[in-house]
Amino acid sequence: MQDNNQHNITEEDSIDIIAILFTMLSNRWMIIISVTIFTIFGFSYTYYQQEIFKTYSTLFIDEDQSDASSFINNNEFQFLSNNSLDSEDHASLFKSTLVLKKVVEKLDLNYRYFKKNIWKTNKLLTKESLPFEIVFKKRISENKCFIKYQKNNVIIKINEQTFSFSKNENIIENSIFIYKPKFLNHVSQDTYIIEEFDINQAVSHLKSRFTINQPKTSNTYGISYYGPNKDLNSKILKGIVDEVIENNISEKKNVYKLSIDFIDERISKLELKIDSLNSIISNYKISNGVYMPETQTTSALININDIEQNIFNNSLQNELSFKLINEVEKQNSFELLPSDMGIDNQNINQMVSQFNKIILEKNNLLVDATEKNPLVIQSQEQLIVLRSNILNSLNIYVEKLKVKFNRYNEYKEKSNSLVGKIPIRAAELANLEKDLLIANNLYSYLSQKKEEALISLSSLESNIRLINEVDYILESTTNKSKTLVMFSFLGLVIPVGYSLGMFFFRGFYVDIEYLKQNLPNINFLGMIKFTKGDLSIENKAIQSELFKRIYYNLYRNNSKSTKGKSIMITSCVKNEGKTYTAFNFSRFLASTGKKVLLVGADLGNPDLKKLFVQNKINSRGLTDIINDNENNFKELFEKYKISDDQLDTLFVGTKTNNKNSIFDNNKFDNLISFLNEQYDYVIFDTAPIMLMVDSLKLLTKLDYTIHVFRKNYSSKKFVNFVSDYKEKYKPKNIGYVFLDDTKADKFIDKYGYGYGYGYGYGYGYGVK
Repeated sequence: MQDNNQHNITEEDSIDIIAILFTMLSNRWMIIISVTIFTIFGFSYTYYQQEIFKTYSTLFIDEDQSDASSFINNNEFQFLSNNSLDSEDHASLFKSTLVLKKVVEKLDLNYRYFKKNIWKTNKLLTKESLPFEIVFKKRISENKCFIKYQKNNVIIKINEQTFSFSKNENIIENSIFIYKPKFLNHVSQDTYIIEEFDINQAVSHLKSRFTINQPKTSNTYGISYYGPNKDLNSKILKGIVDEVIENNISEKKNVYKLSIDFIDERISKLELKIDSLNSIISNYKISNGVYMPETQTTSALININDIEQNIFNNSLQNELSFKLINEVEKQNSFELLPSDMGIDNQNINQMVSQFNKIILEKNNLLVDATEKNPLVIQSQEQLIVLRSNILNSLNIYVEKLKVKFNRYNEYKEKSNSLVGKIPIRAAELANLEKDLLIANNLYSYLSQKKEEALISLSSLESNIRLINEVDYILESTTNKSKTLVMFSFLGLVIPVGYSLGMFFFRGFYVDIEYLKQNLPNINFLGMIKFTKGDLSIENKAIQSELFKRIYYNLYRNNSKSTKGKSIMITSCVKNEGKTYTAFNFSRFLASTGKKVLLVGADLGNPDLKKLFVQNKINSRGLTDIINDNENNFKELFEKYKISDDQLDTLFVGTKTNNKNSIFDNNKFDNLISFLNEQYDYVIFDTAPIMLMVDSLKLLTKLDYTIHVFRKNYSSKKFVNFVSDYKEKYKPKNIGYVFLDDTKADKFIDKYGYGYGYGYGYGYGYGVK
């Protein structure tokens, strides 16, 4: 079983492929014509198409860029940030309006020069290749200037003005332009067109043709420019490269100059600050008496020690002096006074020594003499005077000691005060001197950096380098053969795609295989070839053979009587070909010698009369017979029918708006019985069975039902409806025909996919 299923699947797949192949073959002329037309278009396009060239160059950006601010920090803090630009930033800079605008201005790219061609696109030229030079003094109002060379003259049309002059003129100047030929007696008679654009338009055009290959990790940038003129491409790309490098240097120079200007400004301010600090420090030293704080502090401390020592000595001298005074004053008789007590007064010490010497001399005299001895008396008097002098000298010395003591105390207080103020004033002075030191250091540093900047500025180089010259690669981007193949391929794809689309779209509609599989209990009578207009002799023979097959199958399945067969021909919806089938089948039967009546029974849309010559049409018919209760229906039938040899026709009639169906009337049943006696076949062209209930009523009243399906029109959903009404209403006999409205194709028919293979005309299908 599994092998059989696989075999069936394989067979179905192969049939689908064959069906697709023959679908393509059926549209072969459309495919051939489409490919031919598109190929011709391709040839025309490639002939008139301008050849586009692309020129390349390569730029390298050194990672170790000479940063214009690096002279300040010597790159010591470069690790804190990555100063190198991203590749996208570099690409944006290369393609910036600033750079490209300068290129446009330097190369005069706001003008484009063309040589006029008759059959092809105008040829783009470089300014240098023109046989003339022209300078416009004012803007071209119409954006175009035409320069035409004739045999002897040159004609210039600009701003709605025309100027004509001889070719031999050396220079032509007016208020609009200056014209100068490069070659006198220019031979060729060509026309040149000059188009002017504003700067922004020229920059936009430049951007659209300038491309940059941005690297991910490398610092190498591939740049390219494309256009129809190789020389102009090279000129523009070289101009871009030069401007990128020049802009790189210019930006660095600007940064250097800004840095130098900043340094100059800072140096000027520092000079003023240094002068101001020097003045402040000098005034501070003078006003506060602070010159050398440490030396002054040490000296003050030494002075304090000396003062305290002097105070101590003064106090000691004062005490010794008072002791000596007491010794002198308490003597009633003259006695020796202490000498060398440490009193620091030479006069007092000499008087004390003299006093003691006199006493000793007196005492020596008293040994041998009395107190009344003149020498003793003289000595006594000398002692009295001398003691008085000693006391006076001591008192004077004590007073001097007091004065010195007070003075020492003043010195001490002053020195103590000075020692307390010196550190504070020294700190303030140190702050001022520190500001001065910082200012001096910064002044020296900036002066040094200014010199370094000036040196760097004089030897500045760009870190952007050209490593591959312009035009190291020059290629044509216009692949004419590829374009031609694409046109031809497009011409093939469109009709093939259309054919495939129609093939799969037709999958929603019935074909004979689908009908056979889904209507196994309904007889397939045959197929009918639908054609508009008169049939050729060959097609008439084919159509006759097809109707023979239908008639044979119909006769085989309903052979009980050879007379009085009533047949209804219907479909599911309109335009499936039931009326065409009824008319032509009736004519076929009549052509075989059978007496046939064709009855129009489609009350909703009576199309049968459209198939007859208008002057033979009798408007009255079936409805007029059934609804006429006064006259005999047999007489009315004879009156309303149209006779043509063996074929009689009865149209629907004029009374089609009656609410009551004529098919429920007994008169209609009597009419059928009457017609069955009079004719061999009575063919009813009925309304679509899905739209009109009347057709369902005829299923059980007539002998045979022929259901019409139309190729590429009847939906597969209709098949289920046919099965349903067969099971529900159980018509006496039922079959179906398949109407093919496609044109005959002898080439396909020759290989068996026409009527024989697909439609049951030859050996494709047997008779059921």
